[in-house]
Amino acid sequence: MNSQEYDQIEEVANRLQHEASVKCSRELEKAQKYKEGYTQGVEDLLRCIRRGE
Repeated sequence: MNSQEYDQIEEVANRLQHEASVKCSRELEKAQKYKEGYTQGVEDLLRCIRRGE
């Protein structure tokens, strides 16, 4: 394998690593927003129940 081939492979590998990192960040953000929404919904439900007593 010559230097040019290695450089091309390294460039592709770096791009794949970056894309994986971006996807991971996006999925984490999505999961965090889901959790926050779910938590807020439960808190709202409990608040409504307390007011009804």
